[in-house]
Amino acid sequence: MLWSIVIPVKGSIGKSRLDAGDARAALAVAFARDTIAAARATASVDRVVVVTCDEQVTAGLRGIEVVDDPSAGLRAAILAGTAVLDAGAPVAVVLGDLPALTPAELEGALELAGQEQRSYVPDALTTGTTLLAARRADALRPHFGPGSADLHRRAGHVELPVAPDSGLRVDVDELADLHIAVELGVGAHTRAVLRDAAIAA
Repeated sequence: MLWSIVIPVKGSIGKSRLDAGDARAALAVAFARDTIAAARATASVDRVVVVTCDEQVTAGLRGIEVVDDPSAGLRAAILAGTAVLDAGAPVAVVLGDLPALTPAELEGALELAGQEQRSYVPDALTTGTTLLAARRADALRPHFGPGSADLHRRAGHVELPVAPDSGLRVDVDELADLHIAVELGVGAHTRAVLRDAAIAA
């Protein structure tokens, strides 16, 4: 099964809770670029659709499709991304703040997702959602926001058994999250920003 991945990204205006000083905007972009790189390198992914209005996020990247973010919230961004897909295509929404995500971890999650009509992966706290999948794009039921894991479960998405220490579950909103991601191993873009900013993460 080949998957389309939709990655909604605010870009440099995101991550307002990340206490990283002048490096906050650059880190927000780096997280997204590392997430995109992981998706592009995943064997069962044949399309990567990035929904954003920030050109820094996609500058110089090949093998992706870029859709303008309608700037009406996360749900609207996701719908804009899935609108360019065939209704019957398998799709997974992956949030763009997973700098420790690896292609192997995403591949494993998508293999599990292929066994369910609708599925999701919770964040490390088990309250949020980092991946939302459906075997048909028109079956996706996005309910991101506070308590999204429970909302997705109620909407018929099955929780996938992804290990708690997987980079797929470590979304970075605060500096403590970044420490955890760095311990797991972040991607090249995030490493470069941390090095240049001399942030002790």
